[in-house]
Amino acid sequence: MALSRRDFLRLGGITAVATTASACGAVGHELNRQSFPDELPPLDSPDLAPDVSHDPALRILNRAGFGPRPGDLQRVRQMGTAEYLEEQLNPDSIDDTAVDLMMRSMSVYHMDPNQLVEVEEKDALFDLIGSTFLRAVHSKRQLYEAMVEFWSDHFNIYVRKIQPMPMLKILDDREIIRPDALGKFRDLLYASAKSPAMLYYLDNVHNEKSAPNENYARELLELHTMGVNSGYTQQDIQEAARVLTGWTVGKRGRHTGVTRFEADLHDDGEKTILGKTFPAGQGEQDLKQLLDLLLAHPATANFIATKLVRRFVADESPQSLVTQVAQNFTQTDGDIKSMLRVIFLSDEFATAPPKLKRPFTYMVSVARALQINIRLGRGRELGNWLQRLGQVPFHWPPPNGYPDVSAAWTSNLLPRWNFALTILHNELANSDVPIEQLNAAGQPETATNVLSLFSQLIYGRSLSIEESQLFTEYLGAETAVDFDDPKFRDAAALMLASPAFQWT
Repeated sequence: MALSRRDFLRLGGITAVATTASACGAVGHELNRQSFPDELPPLDSPDLAPDVSHDPALRILNRAGFGPRPGDLQRVRQMGTAEYLEEQLNPDSIDDTAVDLMMRSMSVYHMDPNQLVEVEEKDALFDLIGSTFLRAVHSKRQLYEAMVEFWSDHFNIYVRKIQPMPMLKILDDREIIRPDALGKFRDLLYASAKSPAMLYYLDNVHNEKSAPNENYARELLELHTMGVNSGYTQQDIQEAARVLTGWTVGKRGRHTGVTRFEADLHDDGEKTILGKTFPAGQGEQDLKQLLDLLLAHPATANFIATKLVRRFVADESPQSLVTQVAQNFTQTDGDIKSMLRVIFLSDEFATAPPKLKRPFTYMVSVARALQINIRLGRGRELGNWLQRLGQVPFHWPPPNGYPDVSAAWTSNLLPRWNFALTILHNELANSDVPIEQLNAAGQPETATNVLSLFSQLIYGRSLSIEESQLFTEYLGAETAVDFDDPKFRDAAALMLASPAFQWT
């Protein structure tokens, strides 16, 4: 990707932009580092009053993405949440040069199927999980990345099921989920139905007319479209499995890793699903008829609406909003952008109760709050932290995806505090807290100023009287400003581990 003149000048000390993938990644991180705002709002700004818990700008940054970075909250407050939402719904219009350059260093992620089959599993996992984390932390296309995560859960694929799965999931992420994450649900469903990773994960590669396998058919109805208890029967699942016979993945030569329809393995007889007849002799057109039937069923609109509202609004999805989103699904043929407008501009979203950040979101939001620059080393430290907190991307074995409700995550909160302490003390490999930029942008002169600066960046508000007293007693009111003092870093970590940051 070419750098703009402005970006080039911003590189400062970098005297030449190398063309290697690793050099592009380094340039991307440098651009990201230099994007720290030159100034932050005054520490006594009325916009930072302690009673901004329902601030619409803060809410949309936390819910429609992975939390604000320095300067984001001020920008969204100025432009308005509706305008920000429209910007985010059109990610191609957002300049994301830094992340695009970082992604150039992920060489395995960009390989074609014939190359990927030769890659070691650990290298594929490194690029798959690493690119997911980097994009979430550093990308300006926050809603897009949030929707990629949402659909990755909806069409969940466990990467440890078989040895080639990490390579196949790279293809799924790159060619199935990402292209239509903000497009039409119809296109996502069609693409997923022919995803090599999905066909392997749900055993459809073993689904033949002589030995039908119902795994994918069951999850297609229960988890991908209509939802459980929506009116289909076991007979419908069996008939859907017959529709899916013959859809497999090439294992040799130029067809390796590519979805194929094997007509001689397909059950081409007449079928009846949800009361609709599938004529004999349709061949691969059986699949199109099945997907169109499921897409048109009212239960699918309700199921997708419920899941979207649960993720972005409340654990107990407000039925009034679910109904509106389901109606929009039907009217727009499942247009994802249209449904998101209904959700994020609704009264239910504006007044929703707090939701606990899932572990992945928590880790990403910690890095974003202080714009901590995270790079990928070849070690396992970042993956180990994701595992400790309980949400390594693409590592949920059941097909239903990681849970969306707060209750699923409340029993494992201590590792979050430990992560905050580790990253604030620069003990996480390949990461660093931007102390110089924090000092220059906030210009704190006293320990109280430092606390106010951290509170502005972490909470989006000033400290309450009780919070201020607690932290001031810990630091000491007359403490000299020294960001290398462990107490300052402990104070920031405490804020990052507090309920006020974790429940948004």
